[in-house]
Amino acid sequence: MFDKRSLPVAAPLFAYFFFYCAAIGILMPYMSIYYSSIGLNGSQIGRLMSTFTLASIVVPHFWGWLTTKFGLPKKVMQICMLGTLLSFIPFNFSTTFDTLFILTCILALFYSALMPLADGLAVMSIQNTRIPYTRIRVGGSLGYIVSVSLIGYAIKLLGVGVIIPSICVCLALAFLTSMFIKEKPYKASSSHVEGNFKELLFRKEVALFFGLAFLSYMAHAPFNIFFAVHLSSAGYSGSEIGLLLSFGVVIEVLLFLYCGHFVQRYYAIHLLLLCFACGVVRWGLLAWFSSSLLVVLFTQLMHCITFALFHMVSIDQVRRLFPGRFGSQGQSTYSAFSVGLGSGIGMILAGYSWDIIGGNWTFTVSSLMSVAAIICLVKSQKQ
Repeated sequence: MFDKRSLPVAAPLFAYFFFYCAAIGILMPYMSIYYSSIGLNGSQIGRLMSTFTLASIVVPHFWGWLTTKFGLPKKVMQICMLGTLLSFIPFNFSTTFDTLFILTCILALFYSALMPLADGLAVMSIQNTRIPYTRIRVGGSLGYIVSVSLIGYAIKLLGVGVIIPSICVCLALAFLTSMFIKEKPYKASSSHVEGNFKELLFRKEVALFFGLAFLSYMAHAPFNIFFAVHLSSAGYSGSEIGLLLSFGVVIEVLLFLYCGHFVQRYYAIHLLLLCFACGVVRWGLLAWFSSSLLVVLFTQLMHCITFALFHMVSIDQVRRLFPGRFGSQGQSTYSAFSVGLGSGIGMILAGYSWDIIGGNWTFTVSSLMSVAAIICLVKSQKQ
């Protein structure tokens, strides 16, 4: 995957993404099952899962500004990772909604900045090398596959109590591997640089791109927190759910490995239309045909389009729209609109809609979000 020359740069980044995304592979699909097991309802689960996501609207800006200000992306990322780990440990001893909400707010101060900081550091570290970003990102996909598969069996054998300790172990390993990442410090910024960033930010193409990211992540929100619950209610076991989640990410890995050139070969507008068209089909099928294993497998097959391809296009667009030293701030702002506003609002609404209209209609709304994104794209091309 990497030649000897690029290995010292690529291997630590690959390992970091592996363990960090392994933690996500446990947190996002399975925490809702843990919360449900301690007596929380759908709206409470939605509020908890959306709290650290909504923090992405504001929090990453601070860490992105700090990175730009001092030019030390690795150190800032390590502070956030250590803070995330220490904030997660008390979850082992908390079972009430109020306590969990306070802990989640503290966790949000660090966790919500990790992905944009990691992506920004990865893109910066591989500059002037022959290492494609997609190969680095495969580490995250593999970590997700391993954790989401193993935790399904672990829950079956040991119960839901294994979920939080497993997340803590993955976060600790991610922090340790981050120490070996080759950092490329850059010159600290000035007020003139801050002004230039605002000029980049307030452009029509940036507004359109961030709006599409908002809709994409909003459509994925019910999947991120209620997919396991949805399939569990349809009669699937924990190990079966884990394998289905893994299948989707295996296809994602293949896309990252062999289709990274798509972003350069095809127009972004066409790739985005493909992503949202698949989203319409994926969420609609999951809403009404989840009892069919073949249908669920097909919806997971489309994960490589609705998520992985969209992520590849997004990283390339952020790099294009926010070049050079603006990368960390651009990535943080993108995260605010996608993970923050999109996922955050989506999770809150999904929590309430799950209690009021049920899982079928909740995923139907996700399908409609993808329709809305297609309409925005088509209208933007007519102007």
